[in-house]
Amino acid sequence: MAFTGFTTDALVGLPGEFFTEVLPQITLPSELKVTLHVFYRLSRQRGPAPRRISWDELASDRVLRRGLRAITRLRPPEELLAEGLDAAVRRTTLLHIALPDGARTINWYIVNTAANRAWVEQVGQSGVALAPNPPLPNDRPSLITLYEQNIGLVTPMLLDDLREAEERYPAHWIEDAMREAVRANARSWRYVKKILERWATHGRNDAQDRTDRPIDVEKYVGGAYGDLFRRGSDVSDLQ
Repeated sequence: MAFTGFTTDALVGLPGEFFTEVLPQITLPSELKVTLHVFYRLSRQRGPAPRRISWDELASDRVLRRGLRAITRLRPPEELLAEGLDAAVRRTTLLHIALPDGARTINWYIVNTAANRAWVEQVGQSGVALAPNPPLPNDRPSLITLYEQNIGLVTPMLLDDLREAEERYPAHWIEDAMREAVRANARSWRYVKKILERWATHGRNDAQDRTDRPIDVEKYVGGAYGDLFRRGSDVSDLQ
């Protein structure tokens, strides 16, 4: 459905540095959507400083969840939320602190301003430990994530091909094949698949995949020149 226009002239304020320093560096759709939504939610808060929002509030936000589903339906919104928050915290756009609340701990996120940094430092000195973002689920589809970050969107039809490749080839082969595709500026699964098939047929020259495999003697002694191999002949026997 087409967007019919804004119903108000009120705007959500964003720092100028967001457009000049942060936005040009963002590559993950999840980071962009989560960062903008945090600014939106915090701009609507009223009350004592600092303005902050929790993981639970973001995870239950229907608007944000709908926006994250639009990125891909192959990964749960919670995973995309964790990815976006982790990227924003690593970029230091947002600050993250974990505060105890009775028997549980709440993960809070605030915008990285001078006043908020001072607050985080003060809270940290009171014995409350800063904590990393909530861990991603253990069943995170790493191959899908890798493909979408480097090649393109994974469609339902492509998902079966990726799962089949995951069963047929070592994980580091698939990762390396994707890197080869990126370097060759050929970002397609067809190109990646051709690389994997070539390696499976002809082998790889890197040390990681060279093993002390037994020599297939029959391959040499059973062919047209088998007699030469059996006699240990050199090139003079072929003349």
